[in-house]
Amino acid sequence: RRGARGRAATTAIRAVVGDDRDDEAQTLAVSGRRAALTNAAAVLAAAVAFPAIADEEAAEAPAAAPAAPSKKAVPLTPVSQPVMAYEFSYPSETRDGAPIRWAPSRQRDTYSSAEPMSPDARQRIVYELIAFKGPMTATVTVGPAPPKLAETKPEDWKPKQVAEAVLADRATGRIATGQKVSLAEVEFAREQVIDNTAYVYYEYISQGSPNLAERESTTFRHSLGVTARRGEYLYTYTMSAPETLWDANADGFEAGIKSFKLVAPNKKKFREPGNEGLLPPLPF
Repeated sequence: RRGARGRAATTAIRAVVGDDRDDEAQTLAVSGRRAALTNAAAVLAAAVAFPAIADEEAAEAPAAAPAAPSKKAVPLTPVSQPVMAYEFSYPSETRDGAPIRWAPSRQRDTYSSAEPMSPDARQRIVYELIAFKGPMTATVTVGPAPPKLAETKPEDWKPKQVAEAVLADRATGRIATGQKVSLAEVEFAREQVIDNTAYVYYEYISQGSPNLAERESTTFRHSLGVTARRGEYLYTYTMSAPETLWDANADGFEAGIKSFKLVAPNKKKFREPGNEGLLPPLPF
């Protein structure tokens, strides 16, 4: 009987313990499900919140600055001279759109018929335009290499050396030895080869003369120039204005200077400087 009672007690204890374990397992399962639900809710909340935060950051970000308006190109008037085989352009308006009224001053088809710029008659003006407001000038000159350049090979010429030699050769000032001196100061000079022709571009400042716009005793002119060589002769295109008019015309002058080119000679029309041959008589 005692054994039967012991077995019955053991069975009862095991039943109670088993019920407790079942309750504990159920409790753990419920806790696990709650944790999973809590984690899922957190993930969902984050997914909803992050785009909102991104939207707020995007809304708070400063708007990009508007793009600067593109600079309007200055209109140019082209000129072509087939007898000496060059071409160039000049601006017809200022940077602000005001018209520039150019008037032809000189137009010569050959080097021999052109007016010299100095007593030695090396550099000669073959084409010139004048705008009387300023005045401003656009000038094409042709001449043999100045003495300072003739002493060295063309491939050894430096851009600033070319600019200074060309400007000195057209100057009328001389020192005691009789050597020409230029009153222009070259600000910069660079070389660019285009179609196998070397072009030297430069900027310079020179002393001007009093005029209606500038009555001071000392005035200055601002200029751009380009020089290219064909054979034994240098072709130079310059544009010049009083310093007071420079800002309004600098863009057009730069575009005009860049347009200057020595073109392929036309066999029927081209006349080489110094060897022009027979041409129709000049109209004067």
